[in-house]
Amino acid sequence: MIKRTTMVLALVLTALLTQAQTFAPGFVGFSVKKTTYITMNDGSEVEGRLKKLSYKKGLVEEIKIEDASTGKKVKIKPEDIKFMYVPPSNMGKLAQKIEASNNLSRLIDGELSSEHLNDGYLYMESSKVQLKKKTGTYMLQLANPTFSAKIKVYIDPFAKQSAGIGVGGMTLAGGLDKSYYIKKATEDVAQKITKKEYKKEMALLFAESPELLAKYNDDPKWSEFEKFIYEYSTSVQ
Repeated sequence: MIKRTTMVLALVLTALLTQAQTFAPGFVGFSVKKTTYITMNDGSEVEGRLKKLSYKKGLVEEIKIEDASTGKKVKIKPEDIKFMYVPPSNMGKLAQKIEASNNLSRLIDGELSSEHLNDGYLYMESSKVQLKKKTGTYMLQLANPTFSAKIKVYIDPFAKQSAGIGVGGMTLAGGLDKSYYIKKATEDVAQKITKKEYKKEMALLFAESPELLAKYNDDPKWSEFEKFIYEYSTSVQ
């Protein structure tokens, strides 16, 4: 019994430590009671209770919010928004994997608010997205808010998920999604990257980092995607 307890504690500790470089959990639902914070492209800010999110192909294409300053319900398009902080619903909080907010106070990206993130808010920003042959502008949830200076990884709401780590019926760490949208700091449009195509696209996507590619033996594994993105983001080039 003692041996099993020790093993569980060791796995929990490992899960907590590795969370420092893992992606934020995907969006499940938003709270209609707590305040949503929106920063517009012109620098103005809108605060209020989020009423509705409208989707197109799984991505947010319009936001309806009750403006706290006027009491009016307004609709806002992603084209007019820079970024926003959304409070997750109680169901969303329960669906999240073990949080590692212990490193949120050491954000690499200065524009992100550690206060909102530490309060459990989800960070979303406006971005152009390549959807097959068309490009549109949507609100995307950032999966790597603490290490996104060089590359941003966005949640794909339609992505399937691989299995997580579990002990005794308890999930210690969530599985990795099988697809994400990514956008480098030098690019304007986010594109989808999938587990199936990852190995083939890896060398092309990160050709400017031959040393890092070599570290992964030219045989990148999807299970190491989070780790690779973290090292790519924090490496000095």
